[in-house]
Amino acid sequence: MKIRARILRRDPVCVLCAEQDVVRESVVVDHITPLEHGGTDADDNLRGLCADHHDEVTRQQFGYRERKAFGPNGLPIDGSWS
Repeated sequence: MKIRARILRRDPVCVLCAEQDVVRESVVVDHITPLEHGGTDADDNLRGLCADHHDEVTRQQFGYRERKAFGPNGLPIDGSWS
């Protein structure tokens, strides 16, 4: 069985959602310690996450900022331009 299929079978519910007593389907296999930071593809370094948690974890690990949403006029929807 391929890695992704095996981990999603093991973790059908997002492990971070489950810690908060929320049930959301795991759709992404995440490296707990990223390969770029010395992690491996071993099962104990992989976990199933929902897309939202995967995006959040990736931003935290790699320092990405969340993109702002822009309206049709090109200005940020949150009003941060004013």
